[in-house]
Amino acid sequence: MNDEEKNMYSDEDLRLLQVLGEAAGEQPSAEETEKAWQQFRQQHRQRQNNRYIWASVAAAVVCLLALGLPFVGERTNERPIELYAALDVPSETTTVETGDSIVLSTPPEQTAEVRLSDGTRIVLGANSRLTYPRSFALDAPREVRLSGEARFEVAHDANHPFWVISGEMRTEVLGTVFDVNAYPGSRARVILYEGHVRIGHQQEQLDIHPGQQAVLQDNRHLNITSVNLKQAGSWTKGLFDYDNMPLGEVMKHIGTWYNVSITAQSESFLERRIHFRFPRTASLNEVVTALNDLGVARITFQHQTLQVEKP
Repeated sequence: MNDEEKNMYSDEDLRLLQVLGEAAGEQPSAEETEKAWQQFRQQHRQRQNNRYIWASVAAAVVCLLALGLPFVGERTNERPIELYAALDVPSETTTVETGDSIVLSTPPEQTAEVRLSDGTRIVLGANSRLTYPRSFALDAPREVRLSGEARFEVAHDANHPFWVISGEMRTEVLGTVFDVNAYPGSRARVILYEGHVRIGHQQEQLDIHPGQQAVLQDNRHLNITSVNLKQAGSWTKGLFDYDNMPLGEVMKHIGTWYNVSITAQSESFLERRIHFRFPRTASLNEVVTALNDLGVARITFQHQTLQVEKP
């Protein structure tokens, strides 16, 4: 930041900007980010005449990756691309018991935690549904079913594997820490933090190791890639935290958190990579404002749908 830019802000603004931004040092913790964000928003709420300048500062947790890439291959007369379709979910966390099964469902912008009879801990993401037994059978694998997103910390039991069934994909473990993301209409994926996981789809089975993710591709084959675990797990710490991620992927994650349908004008600019760090406690309007400040796309809310267009 040069002297002219520094003169735009007070000493307090610069301190908050340092806490919020990633600059050249370490990124702030989730608690520091949330605290600084709330302080900053309160401080500038009454300064409407400078709202556009301060919106950019409040969005200092996001910065456009300086790739300088132009928009290329823009096609016209394309049908809108559906990135995410809003789901029919409850307005509050609900637990429904039917016989020996329990169904836990979450609303938008909320997570829920449950501990199973074997000691396994699960954090269920927003707009998600988990089905699990009241108690596991002694002569069968431990099995749960997931639609949406969840973090699993599975209690070790060498005699009883733990299965997560999510659509067409099955994740098999003995005791480990992993995420499953399997929202309807999206590619199912498993991210491993600790231990060992075996992923199965039809006749295909693959093992993944910590720092890897398995994604069920459109061609129905599993693909294994490396993943940044700090960013991948940021949802459990109340953050959107993406580094060099395509805009299209960021928008899908926003759709699943706020349960809002999202369409895009075309695919070309959705591959534009961005840095984006923002608290999940922010409203959808605040997140959209921060994204628009990047200048990489124009995002508007029309007919209960976020529309993403070329700026």
